[in-house]
Amino acid sequence: MSKQNLRVGLIQFDRCHADLSKSQNSALKALDEIQNMDIVCFPEVWMGAVILNDQEVRVILEEFSAMAKEKHVMVLTGGLLVQYGDNVYDICHIIDTDRGCIGEQRKIFPSGAVGERYLLSGGKGLAVFSCAGIRCGAVICVDLFYPELMRELALADVQLIFNPANIPEQRNDLWHRLVRTRAAENTVFVAYVNNTNTHYMDGRPVKGRSLVSGPSGDIIGSIGEKPAVLCANIESAMVNKQRQRWPYVEDIHKIVRSKKSPFTIRELE
Repeated sequence: MSKQNLRVGLIQFDRCHADLSKSQNSALKALDEIQNMDIVCFPEVWMGAVILNDQEVRVILEEFSAMAKEKHVMVLTGGLLVQYGDNVYDICHIIDTDRGCIGEQRKIFPSGAVGERYLLSGGKGLAVFSCAGIRCGAVICVDLFYPELMRELALADVQLIFNPANIPEQRNDLWHRLVRTRAAENTVFVAYVNNTNTHYMDGRPVKGRSLVSGPSGDIIGSIGEKPAVLCANIESAMVNKQRQRWPYVEDIHKIVRSKKSPFTIRELE
């Protein structure tokens, strides 16, 4: 495993339901203000519950790619609702510092609780990519509830898993517990980034409180309700050290790697 460190920025976003162009401009402004980061991640649906077509997404990716190259930082778009043909997907695009969009992670299990399954189609497979020598992956919002997804990424030697989400305040305590549990049971870093100063369509408030958990389940970074960038230093040596004490992933390797995985791993070059 890599012994390098990774500087991560989680953009806790203050989205504007009434003005999509304002949200997009605010996102570009947030990227422009990024300093000394290797990778940054936006929350899920930071543009709101708006469905984008292929051309609209292409424009956003071009703008973000130009900013990624200028700031020399990888960018995860968090979760944009995109229509392809008859299907709508919740997509986190993975933008490289020099090569533009190199791949994407789609939400695999749209939420049943808020009716997403009437609108969204689920994605397939798990994307794995590297940043500064550290293997990374992402699970969007409620996909965090499926430990099998996190375990597959850990078995693929991923050390950092992003969780871009849009979580109401009433569920944030539960989410923090899930983040820390998934980190500990897989001995990985988990970075949860939320929107803030916004609300669900049913009126429930969304108030940030983004969080990063280390591989022991300890909190290594958190912020409150204000729009901000949560900065965290990911030390791969912490994963190696924790796995010497807690060999959970290696134990599971011995059992399941002789069988075919139900989730396809896509290596992004």
